[in-house]
Amino acid sequence: MVALSVSPQIAEYLGVVQGQTLDDKLISLLESYVTSQLKECEREIGQYEVNYRSTFAEFDEAWREGRIPNKYSHPVERDYMEWEGLEAEKRRWLDLLKKLPPMERTKKQL
Repeated sequence: MVALSVSPQIAEYLGVVQGQTLDDKLISLLESYVTSQLKECEREIGQYEVNYRSTFAEFDEAWREGRIPNKYSHPVERDYMEWEGLEAEKRRWLDLLKKLPPMERTKKQL
């Protein structure tokens, strides 16, 4: 077990965070943060999907089969690498979200 201490100023703000216990409040904050990062990642992925009218898997397949025009141009290669990185980042955020422990819920919260 890890002991955690917070300043009185921070403790005051934790009162507005969902959860009965400090653990629940921290889980709530972490869940909110990870979810916002995931949404931002999905938003950026969506821009590539609109630009290229495909998912990354479809784009990657077309890339490997030589169906992407100018695939070795700087802009297209950069898009490929950034899009691939965003897909990996999305998986990482999803994995983190899945690993977060569930909040303890009281009967009143259900």
